[in-house]
Amino acid sequence: MHILIADDHTLFRDGLRLLLQKLGDVVISEAKNSLEIKAFLSNSDAIDLLLLDLDMPGINHTEHVRHVCEHAPSVAVVVISANDTNHTIGACLKAGALGFISKASTNDIILNAVRIILAGERYIPSNTLENLIKPLPNTSTSISPRQQEIWSQLAEGKSNKEIARTLGLSESTVKQHVSGLFRKLGIKSRAQAIQKAHHKKNI
Repeated sequence: MHILIADDHTLFRDGLRLLLQKLGDVVISEAKNSLEIKAFLSNSDAIDLLLLDLDMPGINHTEHVRHVCEHAPSVAVVVISANDTNHTIGACLKAGALGFISKASTNDIILNAVRIILAGERYIPSNTLENLIKPLPNTSTSISPRQQEIWSQLAEGKSNKEIARTLGLSESTVKQHVSGLFRKLGIKSRAQAIQKAHHKKNI
């Protein structure tokens, strides 16, 4: 697994490198401007995942994200930025990014996000997902607000234990809500819950 970190702040690159090494057998390269990104992507078969800062020399607009995605279609492009408004996140996803990670995220969330994307799924921050998910036909009145919260947490890749801690619930209560949510959505797995959530965001 070859990951390219593209960010113009050395301290952030160093911290992210140390974190990503927890993934196991990975090769990590670094770029600090658009020219270095282009050099790495000229052999895009060598790069599996690009973690792209949205505000760095040569990259300062979501159109630049689109350019990178179009010129390296085999690379999973993920924007990682402090500019985490819903508008910016939506624009990055429309431009072709497979995910968006806020720089304000915890280490666990960043690792979960990377794992989700490497598994072939999109990653969207849960607070943004809540604004993007549209009620499913015939279920808008049956999915409770609590189940909607848990659905958003599931889509962020969190375990039942993590959801319980975040929402202040017991793990057994979370399991019950997850089972009820799965029945109402007509699904059998967490992966299907993520897929259905991302499908309904309509991006």
